[in-house]
Amino acid sequence: MQIALANPTHISEVVTFFNENLDRNNSAVYSEEFLCPLGIKAAIKRKQMIVATVEGQVVGAFRFYRKKTQNKISLYQFAISEVYRGKGLLKKMLKTVNDLPIVALCPTDSKFNDYFHKTEWELQGQNEEFKTWVFNSSRYP
Repeated sequence: MQIALANPTHISEVVTFFNENLDRNNSAVYSEEFLCPLGIKAAIKRKQMIVATVEGQVVGAFRFYRKKTQNKISLYQFAISEVYRGKGLLKKMLKTVNDLPIVALCPTDSKFNDYFHKTEWELQGQNEEFKTWVFNSSRYP
């Protein structure tokens, strides 16, 4: 398995991967932007997409943005292929960019908050709309 920044040759495969692995009916998918091929293409060109590949096939991907003024990294979207779920792949991928805390938002009423809780993200806070979760790789071997 290889984990690296996505490059422009990955664009169509990453778009397809997200289309196949992100369900627009999932309550954690709170923005159409997560499904927009142009946004995915732009993130790859800006070097804001990490992919995990096995034999050239994308099996995991996430989109992130470094917020320099706030000393954190925002995790915008991610997906792991069904075969690799439950094996800690996202944590391995996050460690490649985790020089700052990684923050993810999840709608307050989404069942996907259980995922963040079970995978030991720290709940940093919440408002009426979102729970804010933080990942810090220093807690993980």
